[in-house]
This record gives sequence, structure tokens and C-alpha cells, in this order.
Amino acid sequence: MNFAVLQSQNPNTIAANIALQFPEATGVSVNALVATGLVLFVVTLLVNVAARWIVSRRAAFSGAD
Repeated sequence: MNFAVLQSQNPNTIAANIALQFPEATGVSVNALVATGLVLFVVTLLVNVAARWIVSRRAAFSGAD
């Protein structure tokens, strides 16, 4: 696994890394890729929850109810 997420040595996204490495992964590498997918899911969920909270808060202040 390469943890250089924001550096130019690793130009792929997390999802692209999972898709590219999964076919040839075995053993612990599969576990690491599944864990990476779980982390990606949690980050996506947190971003969506925060966005919904911001939109609902803004709607309450604008009188759009």
C-alpha cells in the first residue's frame, strides 16, 4: 500500500487504486483493499451528512420551509 495520497507520486484516487489492485491482490492485500473501501465509504458518508446539515440549516435561516 502506498499512503502518499496527496503527492504527485500517486496520481490515482482511492477508488482507482482499489479497482486497479484488486484483481491481482491475495491474502492481506485483499483485506487492506477492503479496509480502504470501508474508509472511503465512511469519508463519503461524513461528507454527505455534513452537506445535508448545512443545506437544512441554510433553508431554516432563509425561510424556505
